Amino acid sequence: MPARFHIVTVLHAGGERLPILLDVHRQPISWINTYLIKRLRPRLSVSSLVKTLYVLGYLWVWASTEDFPLEARLVSGEGLTQDEIVSQIYPWLRRNFQMARKVGKLVVSPSTVTFRLNVVSQCVIWHLECAMSAMPMGSPEIRDTRARLALIEHGFANAARARLPSAVHAAPLSDDRLQRLLLICHPDSCDNPWKTPYRQRNFLIVLMMVTLGVRRGELLKLRVSDCHLAHAIPEIHVERSPDDPADPRINEPQVKTESRHLPCDGSLARYLNEYICRTRRTIRGASRSPFLFLSRSGQPMSLARVNGVLDQIAVVHPEFDDLHPHSLRSTCATNFRAAGLRNGLDEERVDKDMMYFFGWRSADSVKPYIDAAIRRESYEISLSYQASLFGRSMDGRHA
Repeated sequence: MPARFHIVTVLHAGGERLPILLDVHRQPISWINTYLIKRLRPRLSVSSLVKTLYVLGYLWVWASTEDFPLEARLVSGEGLTQDEIVSQIYPWLRRNFQMARKVGKLVVSPSTVTFRLNVVSQCVIWHLECAMSAMPMGSPEIRDTRARLALIEHGFANAARARLPSAVHAAPLSDDRLQRLLLICHPDSCDNPWKTPYRQRNFLIVLMMVTLGVRRGELLKLRVSDCHLAHAIPEIHVERSPDDPADPRINEPQVKTESRHLPCDGSLARYLNEYICRTRRTIRGASRSPFLFLSRSGQPMSLARVNGVLDQIAVVHPEFDDLHPHSLRSTCATNFRAAGLRNGLDEERVDKDMMYFFGWRSADSVKPYIDAAIRRESYEISLSYQASLFGRSMDGRHA
């Protein structure tokens, strides 16, 4: 790639984190950063802003490589032609820019292309709308720009006509695999993959994701004060706290769902209490951090470190090479739904309970987990049926 860009995240004193796009000389790319600050920052999380900047960085590289006056075209309101969108930008955005592996794909998936096209189109449209707002009222330039804008929107909408595959949702663990995982991760297990000082912490991480269904970000934003273990029914309080000034992490974990209170079984509460009162206190600098899960340096754990904890399981136990934090959340959601139905609740009521427990704002968020549960149920029914057939004499030898 001839041109390069950099993304850095600035941590302000008040806790706000703002990613910005820099060119090869580490100078801000003003027209992209202006769009991000004015349009996107009020409504997107930092992680979403970073993903957006990568796509706009690829767009900037294309313009730099082709010596295309993209900034001038957008700021002036001239925009892009449909041929430029379909014949130049679309093929560029299909490219795989991550070629670190020895063998890499030349193009990315259709869903990734669609995401990139949407990001670029929104940026282009915003700049053209800004250009129109600066034109004199009633001027013919406004009419011409509005007509170009309609063509641009149509061009981006029709650039990729490939049929998109259904999104693959993280598969839940079967009951047998779940029990095997918990046995492996128990601090006293001879199969435990972690060093002794980190066994209890890592076991709790796995246990809380699979029993409470919390996301990585929610888990890492938990504070010791969020663990109310002395209540008649122990509780964990999941609270939203974006741009937290007490959080030193540049890549701040986020509670993307709603705040909520989650009940703890007595066994989970005992594990938590043991960790807080004994294990956590042995970590250097633990008293200076409010966060529940800390690294060995006393700093709050990073999102990548949680993935590393699960990767270490797969290194020792290859049967878990597909283990991912979201598969644990999916396992919890699938089993939560099954437990609600076993308790006699109708599906509509279970869906509402799931929306609260998992912090979802929309009923659409429940659907992938319902689909996963139905898929597992259908597998169980089919396998039971197949077993009944193979248990009979099918080849006539015993007829």
